[in-house]
Amino acid sequence: MKLTPGWFLFSFMIVMLSVISCDKKGVCEICDQKNLRPIARSGKDTIIVLPTDSILLNGSSSSDPDGHITNYNWSVIPSSISGSVPSIRHNNEEQTIVTNLLPGIYRFELRVTDDQGAHSVDTVTVQLEDQVYPPHPVGFYPWAYPGLPRDSTATGMTVIGPVPEWKFSDFPEDNGGTKWKVQLVQQATNTSNFLPYVEYSHISTTGQSLFYSLGDLVVGSQGENPVGSVYIFANPSQTLGIDLTKPVEVIVYVKF
Repeated sequence: MKLTPGWFLFSFMIVMLSVISCDKKGVCEICDQKNLRPIARSGKDTIIVLPTDSILLNGSSSSDPDGHITNYNWSVIPSSISGSVPSIRHNNEEQTIVTNLLPGIYRFELRVTDDQGAHSVDTVTVQLEDQVYPPHPVGFYPWAYPGLPRDSTATGMTVIGPVPEWKFSDFPEDNGGTKWKVQLVQQATNTSNFLPYVEYSHISTTGQSLFYSLGDLVVGSQGENPVGSVYIFANPSQTLGIDLTKPVEVIVYVKF
């Protein structure tokens, strides 16, 4: 059969129509499909306790919906409360060991790249603490204060504190517990309570039986709120399991 120039033109038009049709419907095999990004999963946020000073970072749950992952890359995210510079043993592996950890909060980023060059990232937080503390969220670092002085007010309310190092204005940075938390712990009764905050001016009228507030208010510059120390206030008859005749420990958690 003899092929004419018109036949080639007709064939070319058929192919082009197929491509255009495919682009509209997205069903033709010869069309390029849009590459989907891989999904990076760096693992769960974790709290570990000394003497453990290393951890396994695990990105094996990462996946690619339309191909496969060709590269893993782990890196350290600078933190304001990291006790050391962590060492990532093999930063281009799916799983790797991190060593040289001291008490602090560490954040790591996992970046995964697929076979077509698309990438995504995920982060994981590792918190190393110097001792076992009552359950608390990852990202809130604890400071413990045992043996605080205590006194009783004229109304019979027990006052514990001041808690060293913690001073605020009349309105602490965040009363909702998203930036910092105060916990009262008693080993003898196996009790721990996260405490609500009550403004100092409302202490005598609050319905809370166990809470923290500010005392020793000192006026700074003109126009500024007074600054006071953190104290724990407790009604001896309603203390949610705390025995105020026995030692207690106050733990301040700050989010980083």
